[in-house]
Amino acid sequence: MSDIQPSSVLTNVKLAFPPAERLGAKVEYYHFLPHDKSYTVNVYFIRQAPDAATIDRVMRECLALAAAHDGRFPISGDAYLAPGDDIDVHERKNLLPWGKDRFLGFDADLRQIGVRRYGKKLFDEKQAITAVDTIGTGDTVDHPDRPFNPLVDGEELDDATSDQRALVNEWIWYGYSSAEVIGGWIEENAAAGDGFDLAWIQAFAERTLARKRAAEAQWPEVTDNDRLERAFARMNEQGICAVQWAGNDMDEALEAVIDALREADEAGVAEDHYWGVCFFHSQDMDRALDGQGLLLAFDAIGSEAAADMVRVGRKVCDALEQEGLKPNWNGRANSRIDVPSLRWQRRTPA
Repeated sequence: MSDIQPSSVLTNVKLAFPPAERLGAKVEYYHFLPHDKSYTVNVYFIRQAPDAATIDRVMRECLALAAAHDGRFPISGDAYLAPGDDIDVHERKNLLPWGKDRFLGFDADLRQIGVRRYGKKLFDEKQAITAVDTIGTGDTVDHPDRPFNPLVDGEELDDATSDQRALVNEWIWYGYSSAEVIGGWIEENAAAGDGFDLAWIQAFAERTLARKRAAEAQWPEVTDNDRLERAFARMNEQGICAVQWAGNDMDEALEAVIDALREADEAGVAEDHYWGVCFFHSQDMDRALDGQGLLLAFDAIGSEAAADMVRVGRKVCDALEQEGLKPNWNGRANSRIDVPSLRWQRRTPA
């Protein structure tokens, strides 16, 4: 696209956009940083434009790729028809697949892609609103006024099926359990007489796993959860018993930590190796999946002195920082450690 000459305040970004490239289209991807803090994706279909539905799909997938590249800021997208390979901005034609004065946009706060009018802040509710993590799955979100949370599902079901759906959603999006393990848990609960619609839940699990795998394909090679995994391994090496998914609340978390210490003792770990603990439970993961970061709890072993607890907290923060995570802590023994920028992206194990 040698004839496209952005102004000096623009910076072109090199990124592949296979959904457009497969159709022979060319993509212009640039940002206004640090001035306006926004990105733009323009897709140029050469000589012949596909139908509006195809344009919409390709544009959504391209914006999702751009958001995976840098989702900190809003992204706008437009589709154009170009008469030839050498694109001239004066000869291009705006295809307007969403109607006049409308464009496709990615909202960095809502983590959603939808159609907006120029100059407006809200999505056009008559158009599909798509969660970034569902691109390519056909799923849409009907709540443009709130951030997308994969644990939220609005379909009406009977109580038993709804409860089981919530469990399955958590098992999948938390990312600790394989598809086979989750399938076994579903069958165990059905056999126990939980009274839910087994066929519906199994289909839901398959659909949700496919949705998550589609999201995983666009995650960075090293996610924040990979960094968290390494940080927790580092803590365990340094004498802090660090436990992920330690139950569903603080009481269960403490029991999980006690079990982990007992298992370490049975495995032959020296009795004086651990001098502190660190953990988080499922409510903390729910918060992270809702885009609010991850909270970590910590404590000292065998001491109630504030100085010993603070020592544990500092060591936890140090382990996080060494893996590239950014903890936020006030240095007090009675305050949990926050990792506000952590994006929960834990891949489903094979």
